[in-house]
Amino acid sequence: MERTSARLAVLLPQLLSVDSGSIAGQPCSNQPAKISESTLLKLKTLLVHDHHEMREKFWNMVHTDPTFKQSFWVTIEEERENSFAKLKKVAREGFISVLNFRDDPLKIFAAHELMSVVDYSATTKMTVQFNLFGGTVLKLGTDRHHGDFLTQIDQCEAVGCFALTELGFGNNAVEMQTTATYDQDTDSFIINSPTTLSQKYWITNSAVHAQWVVVFAQLHVKGVNEGIHGFLVRLRNPDMTPCKGISIHDMGAKIGCNGVDNGKLIFDHVRVPRTSLLDSTSKLNEKGEFTCPITSKRNRFLVLADQLLSGRLCIASMCLASSKTSLITALRYASSRLTVGPTGKSDTPIFDYQIQQRQLVPLVAESVAMTVGLNLVKRTYHETTVGAKKNDESAHKWLVILCCVIKPMVTWHSERTAAVCRERCGGQGYLLVNKFGFAITGSHAGMTAEGDNAVLMQKVSKEVLALIQTGSYKPASAQKPKQISKNCFSTYRYLFRTRENILFSGLGKSIQKGMSEGKDIFEIWMKEQSDAVQASARAFGEKIVVEEFIRVIEENSGDSEVRAVLASILASYVWFVVEKDLGWFVTSGLLTPEEGKTAVEFSRQCCKDLAPVAVDFVSTAFGMRGEKKGEKGERGERERRKETEKGEGYFFDN
Repeated sequence: MERTSARLAVLLPQLLSVDSGSIAGQPCSNQPAKISESTLLKLKTLLVHDHHEMREKFWNMVHTDPTFKQSFWVTIEEERENSFAKLKKVAREGFISVLNFRDDPLKIFAAHELMSVVDYSATTKMTVQFNLFGGTVLKLGTDRHHGDFLTQIDQCEAVGCFALTELGFGNNAVEMQTTATYDQDTDSFIINSPTTLSQKYWITNSAVHAQWVVVFAQLHVKGVNEGIHGFLVRLRNPDMTPCKGISIHDMGAKIGCNGVDNGKLIFDHVRVPRTSLLDSTSKLNEKGEFTCPITSKRNRFLVLADQLLSGRLCIASMCLASSKTSLITALRYASSRLTVGPTGKSDTPIFDYQIQQRQLVPLVAESVAMTVGLNLVKRTYHETTVGAKKNDESAHKWLVILCCVIKPMVTWHSERTAAVCRERCGGQGYLLVNKFGFAITGSHAGMTAEGDNAVLMQKVSKEVLALIQTGSYKPASAQKPKQISKNCFSTYRYLFRTRENILFSGLGKSIQKGMSEGKDIFEIWMKEQSDAVQASARAFGEKIVVEEFIRVIEENSGDSEVRAVLASILASYVWFVVEKDLGWFVTSGLLTPEEGKTAVEFSRQCCKDLAPVAVDFVSTAFGMRGEKKGEKGERGERERRKETEKGEGYFFDN
């Protein structure tokens, strides 16, 4: 009994000193050596990358506005309304505008990153409202579709959805069956879902909140199929009843993100005016004369689907922010949760032990690496869409590849991070308030939204191979250094450049060999070389990240402490990746078996090196919260406990 009481005496202060069951406590007093505060702030500025003032304004709003108060004991209907209320608040406070695609796309990505930490469902609704729906109206529409309507989109007064995916044509949208047939007698289109498989499926915002929809359909004019085009269609009447001929079905409860109102849409010969056609490229006059400068129907579709590129960056931004909050919570808990130590007393933080460090520290390094990589892709997007490379076709091709590789890398990382952090926090991690469940289900949504990850990686390998064959891209080569070193850029370049070279060279040779034997390229690619296709794409992506990370370090070489911290993080990421793929590195001959053993030791040592500063680093450098006004305890312990009993509490309140 005495032992039980002693145990409770240790545990209760930890469990009751944080709000609403949150385990994101403060580091224990015997936390090891720290990075200086000035260096942490420099790292925050570097990694957070852009819109620092906007981010601080956002955190201040979140911490003070009751709209963002978390409630967990709610119905799906209440959850949806709560998420929509948060979206409207953020939109009307000016944190995001559809017009940012014309002048500041980085602001759109920043808004998604910030919002995802507060409410993943609200962020999903945001990316459809502002990116897929609003962005498509902006880019594919003309003056007749803009004006006040764009302002209404910005204010969430005109809420829309994006009807591309069909039940039978998820990853093959170009073959969709929904039709839009021009009727010259009435100067209108007839939009129709001719089969069960043609119903629009998983359409975010459609089940409850959307009044408008961009419908993608096969355009038929005078008996000729002109390919897929987009149409701005009224979905609901002003009283929110479905418009004539449109059936809206709620997808129902999901494993997560239930604040998102996903639906399926069926169109039964719905008439819309000719002006509904989003006509920035394709024109149709009242005489039924169709014109379009893009002759290929497939290329017309690619122009229409271009908004999916920014969508992939929005998803990556959302998921990466989610993984960072998971790490902040897990590391703070690990550094304050006391367990049995050498004396048998519960006086040792669990983060002191290698099992915690080996699980969590590499994920910190990978989060930083993914941040560096995503920042590169976001800058590339900005340069290619509104910057100096706006009309550079080759730059756009490169952007497509980067968007397609970073989304899978980040979302896979996010899922793994959330799952590991949940496990490392034990039973406390299972509490809903600690948000690991939101991070896990959010990352799962991200892995298959705006392109299934594995399918996107196929596209990466396909496009990179095509560039290699035309000489537009040549994987860099690197000589093996005399000695494999833990903190050596030449070692990193050798490992990651050579792996990319070997894999793409091998994939190309396998395809050539198969075709020389009379096999079809589809058969080879889809049924024989799938593993090589995926591995090649991942090797390409990880090499891009490592080389960009090296560039960032060299760019900041004037600050020795910043450089040292970044170099330690890069080393941890490099050896984490090598350790995961160690079998390949050894069997391919890049590393000898002895060097392979050394690589594992490097990985262990990197964890040990970074562990003492990990908590301080993630708490500041990740930039996941602004400065709160007032003291933590200003509401009082009694008030916070009452909110806990009601299942309520302010976001990330500790």
